[in-house]
Amino acid sequence: MLSTKRRRIHEQQGVFSVTTEPKATQEELDEAQKSRDRLVKRRSEQQQMRRDESDVKLLAAALRSLRTLDVLAVGAAIDQGSEEKLITPSAAREWHPTWIRGSQVYQIVMLAIAHSGVAVNTLTIYHGPLRCSIPTWDVNQLLPTLDSMNFAAAAQHIRAICLSVSTKVETDAQKIADARASMSEADRAYYEAGMGTTADLLSDEDPVALADENYPGIARLLERMPNLETLHLHLYNTLKGSANSYVKVFSSIADELVFPSLCRLTLRCLYCDEASLLKFLRAHAKIERLELREIHLLSGSWSPILEHLVTMPSLQHVTFHNLWRPEEGMLNLGPKDPSQSDWKYDMESSFSCMSGRMVHTRSFSQKDIQSERFEFADKPAGRPKGSPQVHRWITERSAECGPP
Repeated sequence: MLSTKRRRIHEQQGVFSVTTEPKATQEELDEAQKSRDRLVKRRSEQQQMRRDESDVKLLAAALRSLRTLDVLAVGAAIDQGSEEKLITPSAAREWHPTWIRGSQVYQIVMLAIAHSGVAVNTLTIYHGPLRCSIPTWDVNQLLPTLDSMNFAAAAQHIRAICLSVSTKVETDAQKIADARASMSEADRAYYEAGMGTTADLLSDEDPVALADENYPGIARLLERMPNLETLHLHLYNTLKGSANSYVKVFSSIADELVFPSLCRLTLRCLYCDEASLLKFLRAHAKIERLELREIHLLSGSWSPILEHLVTMPSLQHVTFHNLWRPEEGMLNLGPKDPSQSDWKYDMESSFSCMSGRMVHTRSFSQKDIQSERFEFADKPAGRPKGSPQVHRWITERSAECGPP
């Protein structure tokens, strides 16, 4: 606003986003300048805190005084400089600063837990479609320091973890600026309208994005939490292209870890293969509640996995949402024989195609599991029809799984 002397207004009109830029008043410009000055001051204070590590020490002292915590939740909000107004990261135009600061806060919290020895029952790191996650690279890089502080002693108390991680993120400010400077005129107009850009994303072929250090950190972190009863793991794609190589994140977990007490499992936006997912489910027969959201099965078939779920003795509730196979596309979760099912189509869980309906979301009770045995309808032929339901489905997938 200060450079253009105009304020940007975004409005949603049906499925369309409309942006206007009326001229800003002098009062609005003065307030914007005050907000900018407050932000500069706060950023300077944050930089100073990172230099002397007082933030870790202060948080550790506070946690130590509590001794135990039922829930420790780390969230994210963007301070726009005003005294009152905070926005979610998903509403912010710039996402790189949020990612960088979010990773720093993660390090502060984890180091404080290790330093204090506090017994945390539930640890939540950036839950929900916030557009803020911890790069798997950063999780891996912090582990030696955590181990040197005996983090495992505190981590054994954790019974539930909800962790949102991401693919590798470019953090070099000059490279980000150079990428944006090279944008085409059309891309720049799109970016200036607040619609984002992929110019500053790492390529899915970039050696840094494919480096081995990106994959084992999550399994190594969870290994320090042997008493988990609830595991909620989310992956956000920050790459220009596919995040298929991050199938190694879950395969490392399935190959190396068993949680004897695990009874609730949620996997979101992950890349898996049949062997790894089946191996993990077979090793955790006590699972009672299972949610698979936006899961890409890169090899094998869903059939053996679905057949195994029917045999799991403790399973009481299952939710599926957007289950994919590269060659086949998304599974249609509609009942194979509608006359034998109590489930009904609705606008929230399905959309119309040229020759039928595609069901993308569906939940099953224990009774449903045994009666229907996860036998689904064939995928309808033809493309989806344009509709508010399809637009919402596309928008929600992007918000939850990326890219930004």
